[in-house]
Amino acid sequence: MHKHCPSCHQLLDESVQLCPSCGTSVGDVQPLDAPVRIAEGELAPPLIQDGTGQAVSAPSALHHSALGSVDPNLLKPAFLGAIILGVLSAIPLVNCCCFLWVSGAGIVAVYFLRQEYSGEITPGLGAKLGFLTGILGALFWQVLELPISYIKSPEAARQLQELLKNQNIPSQALPFIERIMDFAKDPFNPLLLIIGISFKLLACGILTTLGGVLGSAFWGKPKSH
Repeated sequence: MHKHCPSCHQLLDESVQLCPSCGTSVGDVQPLDAPVRIAEGELAPPLIQDGTGQAVSAPSALHHSALGSVDPNLLKPAFLGAIILGVLSAIPLVNCCCFLWVSGAGIVAVYFLRQEYSGEITPGLGAKLGFLTGILGALFWQVLELPISYIKSPEAARQLQELLKNQNIPSQALPFIERIMDFAKDPFNPLLLIIGISFKLLACGILTTLGGVLGSAFWGKPKSH
């Protein structure tokens, strides 16, 4: 049997260790008639017979496991749902239905995901998307609410004072009520901010997660190709 020099391609005897033409070491070069070695991962899948008796390629388990382990990108649909949640929950009057907007944001996020993802949206994936939407939505809600509260707080405090004047409130309780009103006047108060964002994170985290699960019941089936 013979072999080729990898440098000058000279045809050599298989027992030669150095190429006489260029001096390249050819001791590790395989003879031309040596069997070809193929790694296990490079082998084609075995052929199986389908219902008609024809031979077809068997599905690759590695391919399916790789596809099944890859989740779709949830950031874009979560971001879009969070914007809707934050805007509708911060606008005065419209925010009277804030719990409806929070729950609906999780459902809408699943709808946005369905437009770009053709695979199955399981309840677990819907819950994951809903939770992410709720966390982002709570942050949007808090940020959008701050300037609105800053503008409305003087008028709201005045209306509350007028309301309290018409109530039979014991004089001992008035200083305490006034301190609470002064505390609530400043929407940028750190303690008030912590209370507000904590409430929003809790409410949004729960309701949008449930909305994501509900959305998966509507749009969970894979798209037909």
